[in-house]
Parts: sequence; C-alpha cells; structure tokens
Amino acid sequence: MATKKKGKTTKKSTPKKSHQVSSSKAPYILIIMALAAGLLFLLSLQTDSLKHLVPKKNMAGQEERVGTANTSSKENKQEDIDKTKELEKEKSTKQELSPKKEKEKEKEVATVQVKVYFLYYNEKADKIELRPVVRTVNALIPVKAALEELIQGPSKLEEKKGYVSAIPSTLKVIDVSIVNKIAFINFNGALEEGAAGNIMLNRLDQIVYTATQFDNVEGIHILINGQRKRFLGPDGISIAGPLKRH
Repeated sequence: MATKKKGKTTKKSTPKKSHQVSSSKAPYILIIMALAAGLLFLLSLQTDSLKHLVPKKNMAGQEERVGTANTSSKENKQEDIDKTKELEKEKSTKQELSPKKEKEKEKEVATVQVKVYFLYYNEKADKIELRPVVRTVNALIPVKAALEELIQGPSKLEEKKGYVSAIPSTLKVIDVSIVNKIAFINFNGALEEGAAGNIMLNRLDQIVYTATQFDNVEGIHILINGQRKRFLGPDGISIAGPLKRH
C-alpha cells in the first residue's frame, strides 16, 4: 500500500515541477521580446533619419552644381566681353595709327632720294632759275612719288631761303606709265588753273625736270584726266610732242 502511495505521489509531483520551470522562464521571454521591440523601434528611427538626410545631401549637391554652373556661365560671358573689347581696341588702333607708327611703316618701305625742282629768284642774275632740293620717296614708284613731292611745294625753311613753286596745290597725279623712255603723266584739270604767260612755262619746266631726272625717262607726254592734249592754258602752249629738258 505504501508503494502505491509513493507512485501516486511521484506522478503528482512531476507536473508541479514542469509548471514551476515554465513560470520561471516567462519573465525572460518578456524581457527578450521587449528588447527586440526596442531594437526594431531604434532601427526604424535610424531608417527615417537616413531618409531625411539623403535628400538634404542631394539638394545641397544640386545647389552646389547650380551655383557652379551659374559661376561658369558668368565667367564665360565676362570672357566674351573682354574679347570683344580687345577686338574693338585692335580695330581702333589700326584705324587711328599714331604719327610715330606711320613713320615706322614708311621706314619699312624701300626708299630712294630724288630731286624736286622749285623756282628760285637769283638776284645777281635778276632771273628765276630752277633749283633742286632733295626728297626721300618710295623706291617702287619714284617718278610718281617725286611729282607728288613737287606738288607739296617747298618747306617753310626752303621758303625762307627764297624757293617758290608755280605748281598748284590742288594738282594731282592720277597715274604714270613709262614706254620707251617716255613717261605718260596723267594729271587732273588743276594743271591749267591760273596758268597764264610765264606761270605755265615755269610749271611745265618744274614737271619736266623733276620727271626726267631718272635714267629710264628722257621725255614726257602730259594727259589731262586721261586725255591727250596738244595745247595747254589760255595762251595755248604746245605740248604735242614729248617735252624734254632744254
């Protein structure tokens, strides 16, 4: 009978122990669950914060890019303005050369010294003579250049010395061509202006002597605006044949 009671006692005590074990584990499970929930909450907070941070960085990057683009476009515009100003300065410099630069350019061209014949009153002989003065002209067109210097007239210093000219300042040399040592000199109509009497003769002498100083010119034919003329001036001075030194 005692054995039976013990068996019964054993059977009754076993479930009590299992109940105690399960009840003792329950608080730990709750703690673990609470910690897990807390971790999940923290993770969700971190995820939200990261989501907020990413667009800010992107926006900042976009703003930086926009700022850089605006800066570069401004710099490009400024460069274009500077280039335009430089081009305008170059154009103005070319259009308005200083006298020094013009003289430097003249020096670069090959030049030659020539004689230009003016009139000089010789008091002792009581007559007007032809006297040469020296000029430096373009070596490529010496005849035309010498005649153009003749038209310019004597300098102030030469005038003080007594040099004068019968050539009108309005006279222009249109062109010069040389054929068989005869220079065909084409003048404008000013050649006949105020050319009465000895004035025309002196004028022609100045032209002839200035043009025939060159080895390739022995005489000249005078044209007025491209037309050959046989007589000049109101006195009808003949210029039909080649005019030469006398």
